[in-house]
Amino acid sequence: MSTRTVSEIRADRAAKVGRALTALLAVTAYAVSWLVRRSWRRLLPFYWVAAELAVAWVAGPLGLSWQSVAILALAIAAAAASWRARSRAVRAWRAAITVVLGGSAVATVAAGGPAALAAHPTLTIALPTLAGVVLGWPWWYHLRQSPPEPEPQPAPVVADAPAEVVDPLTAYWSQRWQREVVAQGVCAGTTLTRAVNPRPGVTEALVRLAPGTKPAPLFKAGPDVEVALDLDEGTVGWRSTGKTARLQIIIVERSYILTGVPWTGPTYAGGRCEIARFTDGSAGEWVFSRPAFGVLGGLVVGSSGSGKTRALGALIANLLDGGFQVAVGDPQNGQSLPAWRDAVEYHAGAEEVILLLRRFHAEVMRRSALLAAAGVDTYDEDDPRVKALGLGKLMVIVDECQLVLIPNTPLVPLVEQAAETMRKTGAGLVLATQLPQMKSLGGSVRLRDALVAANALILRLSNRGSGTTILPDDFVGNPFALEREIDGKTTAGMGYLRHSNRVGMLCRVPHLDEVAVAAASPRVPVRWNVPQIDPATPIKAPTAKAKAAAGGSPTAQGGGTAVDRLRAAFSSRPKTTTTVVEQATPQTPAEWVLACLRRGPASAQALLDRPDCPVNQSQLYTLLGRLKDTHRINPPAQRGGPFTIAG
Repeated sequence: MSTRTVSEIRADRAAKVGRALTALLAVTAYAVSWLVRRSWRRLLPFYWVAAELAVAWVAGPLGLSWQSVAILALAIAAAAASWRARSRAVRAWRAAITVVLGGSAVATVAAGGPAALAAHPTLTIALPTLAGVVLGWPWWYHLRQSPPEPEPQPAPVVADAPAEVVDPLTAYWSQRWQREVVAQGVCAGTTLTRAVNPRPGVTEALVRLAPGTKPAPLFKAGPDVEVALDLDEGTVGWRSTGKTARLQIIIVERSYILTGVPWTGPTYAGGRCEIARFTDGSAGEWVFSRPAFGVLGGLVVGSSGSGKTRALGALIANLLDGGFQVAVGDPQNGQSLPAWRDAVEYHAGAEEVILLLRRFHAEVMRRSALLAAAGVDTYDEDDPRVKALGLGKLMVIVDECQLVLIPNTPLVPLVEQAAETMRKTGAGLVLATQLPQMKSLGGSVRLRDALVAANALILRLSNRGSGTTILPDDFVGNPFALEREIDGKTTAGMGYLRHSNRVGMLCRVPHLDEVAVAAASPRVPVRWNVPQIDPATPIKAPTAKAKAAAGGSPTAQGGGTAVDRLRAAFSSRPKTTTTVVEQATPQTPAEWVLACLRRGPASAQALLDRPDCPVNQSQLYTLLGRLKDTHRINPPAQRGGPFTIAG
């Protein structure tokens, strides 16, 4: 048994305390160095203030006179003025802040150093801090207006290969992409190969994909890139280049829509217009028509106060400027788009809107028959045959469509057929709603697909509803995360365009005075080719013959009757008809899910969007988890991806 003296025990304790203090000092030094590295640019003026206060505090214990402090301040000012910078203005700014804060330190030391700090904190602490804020404003404003210019880096040299010159901007973003994005597990398998600055604060870069890297998941990785690069929400967008191995990414460090987008008048040209402006300052387009393709409609979704009315007003102004005949339906008795009541054909009230949609269906069917009889395959306003028929471009816009498109009512299949047929007839339909649920479109997935295949503007949404979201499966963006205000500024008009060259990037609808714009817009009267619908006549659902004329399947065209006629013509035996009645066995929810997945992979959201989904959202996720645990289905590779049948 060994014994230890009191001095040995004390020495051991002192050694442990010393090691703990050393570790604490090391951690503190590392934390301070990390903080300085991460914030020295934005907090540089406050670092000067802290240095001035530190000099004033230690001047007394060190025995420094105010003359010594003045000489030290002048030396630092000379070093700041001669230190390499982008311009003489930056050097002058450094010298000015050094002289002002150095003068504050000299005055504090001359007044008594620490005693002056304690006796007059307002003069010795508040005034230098205020001076740092005032002198630091040009620096902060400079940082906000444009990103720091990258320092020139030597071009990489590959062994046994000719040296390739890489511009400084590409070298800067390539290193930053690798260090801050790929190294954090975001966009793995990518390499940034080229970068340019088309506008201040905007970088357009070309990203190379390694073999085995899928481009589709990268489109949804925009929020992760924003977090990795410490950017604002919705400031990263993707664009296809036509090559699978290359994608273009747009990175915005200075938003061009934060304070709003002014209305500069209609921009209709070539069948399209600018409906919104992206955060990088580029235009977001809405396509009304394409040459030899016909007229396109669309879908606008946004909660109350999200700017939906403003977007519809911009659409109407551009439609009238482009020579479209416009009819507007408002089931809310004139509360939606009231400024356009005298500029377009306006229908107020739910009953009037229902009659408008019925007439639109009849107009589409009539135009289809007229164009087919004239030998016109697809509507083209410059075609002499179309001009001879007098068929002008027509667009019907219905706001708050959820008030008239009620599920399981005969109006829904009527509008569905019109939307699927209208493109080739020169007529278009734009529906708008503030409820992001399939019930807003009568529960019709076919109607949703026919509209969003043309145009889709998704503004701020408040909630997802019951889970049957109106958003398509390939939509990229999170309109549910948009707040009403950001830093005291409204986000009205902000949203996402589905068909754009800025996938996942926020855009904003211009702010227009609807009354003034409506008064200045041209008047284009609507020329219908069908009479008004009698409210007393019942709504007739589309027949099989009408569906076949609108492009239905051969089975809808009476294929069984044609087979019977062939059998009767080439067979000597009398025709016998055998009717087989199949007893439909009710499917369990699990069998329904497996049957859907046998037709093809589908996400949970896609299953919920189906009108025949037998369960609600929570029940479906529980069912998918049970099927996954029993190894009957394979889980998606990433969150929100499609499920597949196992084996």
